[in-house]
Amino acid sequence: MLTQFSDSIEARPTQSGESRDKWKDPDTPFLPPPNLHWEGAMKIVVKGESRVRTPYVIDRGYRFPEPALLLGPKLPERLQLYLANWLAARPLWIDRVDHDPPRTYPTPQLWRDFLGSVPSVQPQSSKGKEPDRKSLTATEKGKRAMRDLFGDDLLETQGDIFSPDGVVEFRGEQVSIASLATPPSLLVQKITWELFELGFRYELRDLDRYLARGCWNNDAVGREQLLHSIFPGEAGLVMWSEAFPSENYGLWNNTLMGCLPYLENFRRLLCDWDDVPPCLLTPLTSDNFTDTYSWEVRRAAATFYVQTFFDHFGRPPIVPHSLPMQS
Repeated sequence: MLTQFSDSIEARPTQSGESRDKWKDPDTPFLPPPNLHWEGAMKIVVKGESRVRTPYVIDRGYRFPEPALLLGPKLPERLQLYLANWLAARPLWIDRVDHDPPRTYPTPQLWRDFLGSVPSVQPQSSKGKEPDRKSLTATEKGKRAMRDLFGDDLLETQGDIFSPDGVVEFRGEQVSIASLATPPSLLVQKITWELFELGFRYELRDLDRYLARGCWNNDAVGREQLLHSIFPGEAGLVMWSEAFPSENYGLWNNTLMGCLPYLENFRRLLCDWDDVPPCLLTPLTSDNFTDTYSWEVRRAAATFYVQTFFDHFGRPPIVPHSLPMQS
């Protein structure tokens, strides 16, 4: 059974009770700059409920925490808890999503319950009788559900990181838990930039597996190679240990010829979906790939992806952002 929740059309209440429009970024110094093409696509998507394909076939849960959800807490100690819990879970969860995806992905509330959970001294499942199901609080239920996803390894790690000298790691950088009480904006922008990127990559994978299922059935290896070729590097969709990029790369490379092969592969992938825009049907080459054409193709690809995603998920997609400003 698929995860059930509704956040498609209306803004949803945050933990603090405020309303958050998921179609645009909140105003905060902790998010990286938006990408103009994706920001534009999010503004013009047609969000009528009649467009949404129901019953849902693809799991609507979130492969990774929404970046804005990670920043939801208003109190510094709660933000510290959210950041520390995500950085502790990060390598385990990325590996899980890539190699052994859960039967259903967490809802925003389940992510919120986990990120806000205070670690126990020991995993409840390892010793003693578990509490009666009826007596569980919402947070305890969330922790139990996340234990089913992560296993006891994460709960043991939680206990370690919240010791007085606890540390977590982000792309080779050791981060003390104490420093997350007043986290540097650049560090948090890097963390949320990665969440945007990971969310986009794995949502794209799952949407393509449904919309281009004939291609996957005929040649799964070739289709996976095409999907991976949209992104730089040799690790496929995974990103967690390499050095943080110093300039926009891949689809959003700052140079025209630098982005050409990645955009062409993205175009090829989208062309196997229904109702692809005519401007995406022409292969991109070094001869026809001008600045103006590049802009038109990127805009069309982003708009087509966002609309198609909404039509099948009934919610906003997680979309790529520009790199944080390093100054």
